[in-house]
Amino acid sequence: MSDFYGVRFREVPTSLLAPVRVNASLLMAFGTAPIHRLPADQQEKVKPGSLVLAFSNAEASQQLGIDGGRDNPLKWGLSEVAYNKFSLFNQSPVIFVNLFDPAVHRTSVTGEVVIFDVNMGVLSNDDVIGDVTLSSGGTTFTLDTDYYLNSVTGVIDVVSGSSLASAISLGTNPITASYVYADPSKVTNEDCIGGYDVVTGKTTGLELVEQAFPQLRMVPGILYATNFTHPMVTSVLCAKTENINGVFKAGIAVANVPDDAVDIYTDLPKWKNDNSLVSENLYLCVGRVIDGERTYNTAVQAACLMGVVDARRQVAPYESPSNENLRCQGWVLNGAEVNLTLPQANFLRGNGLSVPLNFIGGWRLWNSWTAAYPGISDPKDSLITHRRMMAWYGNGLVLTYFQVVDSPFNRRLIETIINSEQINLNSLVSAGALIDGVISFNEADNPLTDLMQGFVKFDVKLGLVSPAQRIDFSLEFDPEMLLQLF
Repeated sequence: MSDFYGVRFREVPTSLLAPVRVNASLLMAFGTAPIHRLPADQQEKVKPGSLVLAFSNAEASQQLGIDGGRDNPLKWGLSEVAYNKFSLFNQSPVIFVNLFDPAVHRTSVTGEVVIFDVNMGVLSNDDVIGDVTLSSGGTTFTLDTDYYLNSVTGVIDVVSGSSLASAISLGTNPITASYVYADPSKVTNEDCIGGYDVVTGKTTGLELVEQAFPQLRMVPGILYATNFTHPMVTSVLCAKTENINGVFKAGIAVANVPDDAVDIYTDLPKWKNDNSLVSENLYLCVGRVIDGERTYNTAVQAACLMGVVDARRQVAPYESPSNENLRCQGWVLNGAEVNLTLPQANFLRGNGLSVPLNFIGGWRLWNSWTAAYPGISDPKDSLITHRRMMAWYGNGLVLTYFQVVDSPFNRRLIETIINSEQINLNSLVSAGALIDGVISFNEADNPLTDLMQGFVKFDVKLGLVSPAQRIDFSLEFDPEMLLQLF
């Protein structure tokens, strides 16, 4: 190197690293969307095997054909999610995974007799794919000349003075319709679970959890398969919360008990155990909430409430969604409207089952336990707050310190990590998200054989904040206080 005379400078890495925050309430929802309503080129982009990130009802409509306020939530599960997240709870974004393929999940109808009343008829099935062939006595009627069709609702409007109007007036022969309609009921549990298709080279269903970060640079915090309540699907959903991309973890999977699982609510704990739905990564809900003339899975509103409490605290997901207001006017269990008493709701809560309770302050979600309770009493796994906090904090560690992997392992790096993370922990304590938090680098955890290879381990202790599930007051009559009368 040649001699230098003068003034110059060089840059060195900052001794502290800013923590990377993840969205603990980012919902990744799997279900059916009416993509057949989209133009053909757009349909190809959102067929099974694709991810869609949407921040509003408008985006969900443009990308998935969703009309959340009008679609049947039992038929189009992702419409249920969009309406609840964007409209009822005013939250975003959502990662949508569509399972419906209009080229596969369809049903043909031939010769259906259509009854007309005042020049209007309604097909037995809505969401028509393509055109409808209307005929009568050997005459085929022409779309937009003899009638108009609303393919979403299946409503047929007759053009006044047309050949169809004359045929209806004569009433000599019945008017029959042949058509194809979208049939999401043909989407199976196996379709939801998904896998890798060697023919198409596509990954589908729940397997797409692995693609959220590579494609969107986002780590899902909540997994939900709307309307797919079979225990087989729920078990796989729980498994997918673990080891995402080998390093991440979704905070929780939310799921509903099947509507027809039991005849009486007291049988629910047995059903839960018989089906091994006892994962610490599962928040298991019961029944459907009533909103006007429609009902929604309790689980979807539970997922939304997690977003509500997270937004309120802003810092971390340390608050329970329990005892928070649902957006409903009632609750349905196995087809019948039910209003549980507090002891009845507590019975289910004590068995790790989440239900709506109308006791004080309107309809509220009632349960802070994961499905692991009461079989597992370790608070880290049995409390929904602790389960989500551990996953959220761990994901943040991965995203924050991945940038120093393969950096020279020396005292400077150790101090950078310890000092940076202790500042982060102190900020969480100050915000009330932790009771206390300490990070350390211990000789006992780092044998020389590991250090020689650059394998290093830090120990983090977290004082997690528990929900106040039981509050007792001790009341005593103190006769001595009567002396104050004198």
